Amino acid sequence: MALFPEEQLDSPLGYFSAQPGQTLKDGAWTIARKLGWGPRSSTWLVIDKNDLHRALKILTAAATAAPNAKNERYFVLEAMKATDDAPQLLETFEEKDEWGRRHLCLLFRLLGPSVEDLRQGNAYHGQKLPVHIVQKVIGDILDRLADLATLNIIHGAVTPDNFLFWSVERGVDVRKALGKVPADKPVKIQGSDGVPYPTVKSQPIPNHYTWKSDADDIAYTEFRLANFAHGNTTATTLDTPKNIQPPEALTGGKIDLSSDIWALGCTTYLLLTGKPLFDESYVASPVKVAQETLGKLESLLTESANVTEKDLASTAKFLRMCLSVKVANRATALELLEGGWICKSVCACGWRGF
Repeated sequence: MALFPEEQLDSPLGYFSAQPGQTLKDGAWTIARKLGWGPRSSTWLVIDKNDLHRALKILTAAATAAPNAKNERYFVLEAMKATDDAPQLLETFEEKDEWGRRHLCLLFRLLGPSVEDLRQGNAYHGQKLPVHIVQKVIGDILDRLADLATLNIIHGAVTPDNFLFWSVERGVDVRKALGKVPADKPVKIQGSDGVPYPTVKSQPIPNHYTWKSDADDIAYTEFRLANFAHGNTTATTLDTPKNIQPPEALTGGKIDLSSDIWALGCTTYLLLTGKPLFDESYVASPVKVAQETLGKLESLLTESANVTEKDLASTAKFLRMCLSVKVANRATALELLEGGWICKSVCACGWRGF
């Protein structure tokens, strides 16, 4: 296969090969910019004739044809019943590509860059985030997980690339934000099938937040839990990296709401230290490696040079509440919110959160 900078456009998965200026749904929407991509889809900023700016997630042909293609639509709509902070799915439709393949399209309200983007922005300091930012992020995501728990929805993909900033939506505000980072022009790359594809770089809606943002500043934003493609009320597998899956998922045990809590604990550690908590040895012996690693958690946090002595005990306690090998002892989202590590904050606009 040819070397593509992002999604493999000549892959049998059948990504939708889009580019700015292209119209969809019989001219109702015009593509303006690429926002992101993943193993099952790509996401684009689209604009209609009324200057509405939205995010359009276009599934690959393979994902569209899969039996669970409508999963995300169903579970986002279910999540919207539980909380106003769920991704706002506005409509769905299908689009055919130039080869006649069908692609399911999901139209959402705009969200911003991911927490993983924020973390990667600290490239010169170990890709870590300050404790106060991690507390804000994880507090917001716990709020979302607590809401999902009321409907027994397992998210199944609790990772920092699915934690998205709230974003401006009005056309004038979006244009102002985009004016600071003009869109890159498509670059054509010839695929292994001999077809020239217009490759487009992902550029999320920018904001002013960085890993240096202080606690007062970061309190002004919200973080949303996105990507419900793996949502379920019953599950036998998780579609996340194996080194953040709980022991029961790797040993054939039951997967439930607590599986998301384990992934959240692993994600919290990654955001704090810039490193995954578990290495490859964990997958072969999850219980043994988890117990050994958690036994030296304070030392690992201290080595990160990011968690101060003042925060060490409370941070380690929070992580152990998430990462109990015994499922019955693993905390719920609500228990974690009330456990003391996530601090309530109030911004000047009156918003109050955890």
